[in-house]
Amino acid sequence: MSVNDPLLKDLKGSVLGLIENINGNCFILDSNVGLIEFCILIEKVFSYGLNAQGNFVFTRQTEAWSWLESSVNNDNDIASFKYSSAVKFVKQEECLSTNKGRLRALIRYCLNDGCLYVPVKHFVRDSKSKAIIYKQNSILGDEILSEIFLSVLLQVSKIKFKLDASNTSFLDYTWDLPEVLKLELVPCKSLGISVSFVQEKALIVHIQSSSVLAENANVCVGDVLDSLNGVHICSSVKGKLNSIVRNSRGQPVLVKIVKVRNSKTNDLFSPIVALMKQLKLDPGISFNSSQDKGSGRKNKNSTGFSAKYVGSSYIGMLGNTRQIDIAYKNLLSPFRQSETDKERKIVKKFVNIEIGELGVKVYDCETSQVILQHSFMEISACGSVTLMPNYFAYIVGDGYCDVATDFTCHIFYSKDIDLVFTLLQSIGQGFRRTHYAV
Repeated sequence: MSVNDPLLKDLKGSVLGLIENINGNCFILDSNVGLIEFCILIEKVFSYGLNAQGNFVFTRQTEAWSWLESSVNNDNDIASFKYSSAVKFVKQEECLSTNKGRLRALIRYCLNDGCLYVPVKHFVRDSKSKAIIYKQNSILGDEILSEIFLSVLLQVSKIKFKLDASNTSFLDYTWDLPEVLKLELVPCKSLGISVSFVQEKALIVHIQSSSVLAENANVCVGDVLDSLNGVHICSSVKGKLNSIVRNSRGQPVLVKIVKVRNSKTNDLFSPIVALMKQLKLDPGISFNSSQDKGSGRKNKNSTGFSAKYVGSSYIGMLGNTRQIDIAYKNLLSPFRQSETDKERKIVKKFVNIEIGELGVKVYDCETSQVILQHSFMEISACGSVTLMPNYFAYIVGDGYCDVATDFTCHIFYSKDIDLVFTLLQSIGQGFRRTHYAV
């Protein structure tokens, strides 16, 4: 390898670019246009030319984080102490699940503290470790090039960085940083949102319009609930979300939200968009802070299922599919003298049923007004009437179905049995997604 390695040449040029774009306070911030390129080059130097470890039966690729993590030494100088602290902080980052993400977080921590050169300084003096970890034709495996790299890092340590070291949630995925929203909410028992977990991230899939979180117009469907009262939110705590809020005991609720859409540039954050697609959520809904908001009128360009809305029947505390037959008999019983009472309401209107990403909307065909709107979190069951498959229904609770105590069955009719099957399948796919109320 030439002593004029192109990667080192690019790195030196990147350092000069950082300095040229420095802000008025002499700090390099996350907004510096050359920062990401610089960090990528640093990561490439650490990751290039690593030897595989193991034997003839099993081998695995060495990762840069592994040796950087173990490079903590007992030197008494301030820089070594700062490096040890940086490694400790990265290990405590629960949102990081890969060594690639940990390496990136360590680089950012060390840039802030001016100590990124510390592990390299000890490493270049240890010829034995150098030969084991890196190939000889790599920068860190070459005696001369590793010294040049060290000199660059020593120069970088004199530059003042002021990066948001807490913005680490998506470093496993990318060097790009999402916008982070930190809120202090009034004491409450519930945030009024629903989240669905995908790849250990809690995506907000529904926001109640009257909830405490809906009061902040910056929170949208598609955003990620990152932490709650200091607790990192991942699949291991999905059954404890409400207890985390209740444990505040009259204290403000601290919420950290990772935004899917940047409020200044309006750009979408691609890693979150990818997660939304896995849940079949349209990134376009991130414009709306709540599913409950809207004009209440049908969009002329929208599509749906045509049917007749027969009416509704109150079914009590049970919300399973067995109640559909009971509700049908209760609604259309010939022995009922009134079409409307406390337990039933006969409507008999032609409607258009739309199955969205987050719930069901039913429009009056005559007025185009929304007459029913329920999120999948409220729907406990759906199905057709036994022996009368043209009649179908879905059951909703008086709140989210996992905590609801009163249920109502909404019954519809269609001549097209195939359409009934398609509609029920669409509803079923929606409410069977695993959502959690907070």
